[in-house]
Amino acid sequence: IAPVFVLLEYITLKKMREMIGWPGGCGDGIFSPGGAISNMYALLIARYKLFPEVKEKGMAALPKLIAFTSEHSHFSIKKAAAALGIGTDGVVLIKCDVRGKIIPADLERRILEAKQKGFEPFFVNATAGTTVYGAFDPLAAIADICQKYKIWMHVDAAWGGGLLMSRKHRWKLSGAERGNSV
Repeated sequence: IAPVFVLLEYITLKKMREMIGWPGGCGDGIFSPGGAISNMYALLIARYKLFPEVKEKGMAALPKLIAFTSEHSHFSIKKAAAALGIGTDGVVLIKCDVRGKIIPADLERRILEAKQKGFEPFFVNATAGTTVYGAFDPLAAIADICQKYKIWMHVDAAWGGGLLMSRKHRWKLSGAERGNSV
């Protein structure tokens, strides 16, 4: 019966990618048991995509990698960085406004700061529905910054991703389609 489940998974993930806004549902996907492991997969994929040599040579062959996330993001980003050998010191917390949304200007400032120190900014986690405030980061502005500096953008939509199915509220995820992973 496995072929039936493989087909079901393929169709479901394609539909999800279409809902995100990826043209024709292009891309790939995997089911996971929750947001924490999904965030770890995102860091893992971003690291491998940008530095495929990590597979054979390990972290020692890479520059000091830096990931960026909101000060209100889920704890799983730091936890994943620790598990993947990036280290919790490799996660820079970005300031948020009074509503709990990431401040894009602070993100860009911190990226430039990391580059000046000789570090390699490689990953930005944008949150679509923080666990404390329910805040949605300004995804389009973050996507602009990620595109400018060639940094992987992940959208943690574990909490708010369901709004993609809402005609009334899906606008809160505007810009998610520009993410490299959701």
